[in-house]
Amino acid sequence: MIILMVVIVFGFWYGCQLALNTEHPALAVVSESMLPTLNVGDVIIVQGVTADQINANNITGDIVVFRSPINPEYRIVHRAIKIDPTPYGYRITTHGDNNPLGSNEQFDADYLIGKVIARIPYVGNFALYVNALGNFYYFLIVIIIIVNILISIFFDTDEEKKPKEEPQEKRKLFGKLNIEIVFIVILNVLLISFIAFNLFGSFTFWQLGKEPNPGYVTIYGMYSDVHFHELFVSKAFLSNGFLTYKIDSQVSGGIRSGVTTFSWTQASILILILLNIWMLNKHLHFDRRLKQALKT
Repeated sequence: MIILMVVIVFGFWYGCQLALNTEHPALAVVSESMLPTLNVGDVIIVQGVTADQINANNITGDIVVFRSPINPEYRIVHRAIKIDPTPYGYRITTHGDNNPLGSNEQFDADYLIGKVIARIPYVGNFALYVNALGNFYYFLIVIIIIVNILISIFFDTDEEKKPKEEPQEKRKLFGKLNIEIVFIVILNVLLISFIAFNLFGSFTFWQLGKEPNPGYVTIYGMYSDVHFHELFVSKAFLSNGFLTYKIDSQVSGGIRSGVTTFSWTQASILILILLNIWMLNKHLHFDRRLKQALKT
């Protein structure tokens, strides 16, 4: 199972590279230069594009990822504000939404990695932390272990395969049912709490992976994120889609486009519903088998 999970994780990664046409389909934001549009710890989904496919504008320009001309190993995420053709190709000018006016960067199109098409809040913080410790692969190992534990909890059928003729075994199965009820109640409470946090909550912590220096980082729920945007702009506008939302901002000169964001709230509600339907169906099926066993 561990080998299978390793194959799935790396297969998914290389599949995303192929589908999005880039070697870096997902990156974690490490600095505050794009606040409030992008926060430290957000995972951004990057699509590989050419320079002539980039929309460059001070307000509505695409957010692009590029290698630093000074240090090609270092990647920068800023908004494209201007593209100039040159005899050697395109030259792109970018600016961070949270940077002072005039602090622009220019780079040749050869340094372009792609444009940001979506973001996933929170999850990049763990990757930044373990990467700051020098072992990013710990992140993949922990994910694989967690998935295997969940599989063993929800799909273990050893008890169901045991014979049920003896009364003692029936009592064990009944005891197992009680434990599962407690477990599902705990899961429901955790999911409901997670939903509430993703709507209204915020949490501040110390992030080792923040650049240029480690410091405090705050993650925000959806409505908290709207209020956070309004600390930087005149007004923020929230729009919802299926499993996504987006926060656009009113700034001087027009409406600045936000980034399509994965909605942990909608995903958690969906998981909550499916989990309870699955557990209810499982227990009803168990009750029918238990009554049939008692009759025989």
